[in-house]
Amino acid sequence: MAKEVDRRNFLKGLTLGAVALGEVVAFGDLLWASTLPNGQEVALAKMAIFVDKTLCSGCRVCEMVCSNLNCEGRNTSSLARLSIEKKYIEGDYGPRVCYQCSDPPCLKVCPVGALQVEKRSGAFTRIIDDSLCIGCQQCIEACQQYFRPPRPKFDVQKQQSIKCHLCFGDPQCVKFCPMGVLRVERSEEGLLVGYPVIKED
Repeated sequence: MAKEVDRRNFLKGLTLGAVALGEVVAFGDLLWASTLPNGQEVALAKMAIFVDKTLCSGCRVCEMVCSNLNCEGRNTSSLARLSIEKKYIEGDYGPRVCYQCSDPPCLKVCPVGALQVEKRSGAFTRIIDDSLCIGCQQCIEACQQYFRPPRPKFDVQKQQSIKCHLCFGDPQCVKFCPMGVLRVERSEEGLLVGYPVIKED
């Protein structure tokens, strides 16, 4: 069963991660968390969305808002940058968001550099540059090794991969969630989250 991270576990993971790295890098240097195969350093994201699944009613408003705003009004959950997993019998709803991984597998495998760190908004989100994406889906396959379902999705109409870009610092799914399920965590020092701190089995 997939594990969702509540605030306590998030902070615990952040603390443990910082302690584990503290012996080899100064805290101020944690803005650089991993290195791509080409030697490029990857900055930690300064923003991420987290979930309190106990509040989720399964209404899918977050999916509708996301797909409408990011896919020219094509309103379908398959194009939303987050997804709701429903277990109807148990009444269990599990929102699945992109954690903006500290060691992002998607960035490491992209053969054309379409996966990038967006710095203009100050969120340092992992984004896909549409002008570069060739639709190989390697980012989806890489993410799927650690998160299910994988957070990047494939836009069949455009023949390109898509993923959460946090609405460039102003995530609309958080604003429109009627139950307060989604929240934004921010840190100017960078968030040590996602893979490898968080995994879903």
